[in-house]
Amino acid sequence: MTEFDAIYYDGKTSTRTAVRVHALQNSLHIAGATLDFNVPLTLTHVDSPLAGTRRTIHLPGGAQLQIDDQAALEALFPRANLLQTWVHGLERRWPYALAALVVVVGLTAWCFKYGLPLAAEFAARFVSPELEARVGGQALSSLDATLCASTRVDAQRQQTLQAAFGVLTAGLDDGYRYRLELRACDKIGPNALALPGGAIVLTDALVSLAQNDAQVSAVLAHEIGHVRHHHGLRQLLQAAGVAALISTLAGDAVSVTSLAVSLPTVLLQAGYSRRFEDEADSYAFRRLKEIGLSPRDFAEILARLEDYRGEKTGSGKSGGSEHTLDYLSTHPATAQRIQRALASQ
Repeated sequence: MTEFDAIYYDGKTSTRTAVRVHALQNSLHIAGATLDFNVPLTLTHVDSPLAGTRRTIHLPGGAQLQIDDQAALEALFPRANLLQTWVHGLERRWPYALAALVVVVGLTAWCFKYGLPLAAEFAARFVSPELEARVGGQALSSLDATLCASTRVDAQRQQTLQAAFGVLTAGLDDGYRYRLELRACDKIGPNALALPGGAIVLTDALVSLAQNDAQVSAVLAHEIGHVRHHHGLRQLLQAAGVAALISTLAGDAVSVTSLAVSLPTVLLQAGYSRRFEDEADSYAFRRLKEIGLSPRDFAEILARLEDYRGEKTGSGKSGGSEHTLDYLSTHPATAQRIQRALASQ
């Protein structure tokens, strides 16, 4: 019969009582100066071992026994102690601890690289078109308040661009209400941003850089591809992390729309993944051919943007607080994309 000394706490007061515990077949007999009772073993459980501290047996009602006799506990709780002894052994062996750390770091890296994008893609499906439009509206307001001003493109040119955009979006029965927003955004240079819900921001600098309307349409077709694939929303959820994903899945519209103010920064600084760019490019090539234009127009505007970036860098205009964020800084692998566009004619 297993016997050991312990300190008993009733779980209601701080009073401690020295007791002698006898392990019977299916119960513990606890006896002390003012105590004498049995507790079924099935109603007890023991804590994991922790170096330098007493072990605790938890009793019904919050009461507990604290003991120092490890051998008695191993005899009393053989199954629990088998696992606890194994874990405790791992904790004392630094190679195992190092291996566990490597596993944790690896899993964390996988979650950031693959897990979050997959979760963001899944969560984006639960966002209604109305909520997505609200997110886009908040993002546009943030952009206007920080980086952009009213367009300086003349009224006739604006009408021409709006008409070309209308041709691009005609017949797109995808639930989005597309609209072209022209802005003077000197700090972000020649650029275009697709916001959730269908708003596409086109900067005056990109309008000036394009040689013709077909090149502008090619950029806009690419941005429409981002909208149709929820890329902006997915990028926002991914950047915001787990809390945003949970809010989205829980239908917390306030939390989701509150994130929208950071979307312009996310898109301009982080950019899109290669996968997102390929998806938007593929859509643009198809759509351009559907309306009688050529993917060559997309290749040509990318080449002009590449030349612009080279000139800007060569003239020393980059860097410092006046750094301009051009279209290609957020749309990488330009040469490969140009080749792909030309091959898609």
